[in-house]
Amino acid sequence: MANIIVVPFQDEEKAIKALHKIKELDAYGDITLYEHMMIRKKENNKYDVLNDQTDGEGWRTFTGLALGGLIGAFAGPLGLIIGLYTGTVAGAIWDVSRYDFEDDFIKKVSNKMHVGTIAIVAEIAEDSSVFVDDALKGLSSEIIRSEAGLEFDDYVDDQIEDLEEDIEDEREKLKKATAEEKAKIKAKIASLKAKRKAKIAELEAKRKSALKEIKNETKARINKLETRLEGYKDAISESYSKARKNRLKKRIKREEEKLYQLHNALGEDSVD
Repeated sequence: MANIIVVPFQDEEKAIKALHKIKELDAYGDITLYEHMMIRKKENNKYDVLNDQTDGEGWRTFTGLALGGLIGAFAGPLGLIIGLYTGTVAGAIWDVSRYDFEDDFIKKVSNKMHVGTIAIVAEIAEDSSVFVDDALKGLSSEIIRSEAGLEFDDYVDDQIEDLEEDIEDEREKLKKATAEEKAKIKAKIASLKAKRKAKIAELEAKRKSALKEIKNETKARINKLETRLEGYKDAISESYSKARKNRLKKRIKREEEKLYQLHNALGEDSVD
């Protein structure tokens, strides 16, 4: 799965240089940069955002509310982590139960940014942390990192557990109820069962939607890697090209295995 990284800075020049280096790693095929945002905390709950996610168009200022709407456009864990880090997304802590983030990571990113802090928040795929860590050496003293793996089954279980406990409580009451009370309790149990059924259907639909999105992203990554692989056939240095092509082949194989697992999770045939 992809990793989410948060890299804080106090110096704008270093932050932009670091973003250049991360993009270079992506261009070289050492990592895959899926999405990113650079933000800077200002006073009065305002934030600067590097315009259009580029480092050549300058900064644009958003209020906390406006920033919340902007980061809502980032699907999945990236938007969630930007929300946790800036404190601009209502319910972000609840949403984090969908993902397998380490406690230490959540604690770090959920602290609101101090005024003047600049942060790169990015979703990347990396074979090793060495590439990013070495590239940013001397620019930032801290890289907060966590895997962005979905844990949707546990999420579903947690969501329906409360309803199931309520049903069990009502059943216990039913055993001791008078004839007059039983009708009301049975009606409540029926209502809770209906809510449980509806909740499972809702969460299953969300799970399917999330898996399909990941499947499509995985297919796009494979296509991107294969395109890069073709491009390296005409590389000037044969030995350098061969080493990079072998690394890309391994990444393509990993993505294809992931795609196969996603097909299985969605109950689909392995060939579209």
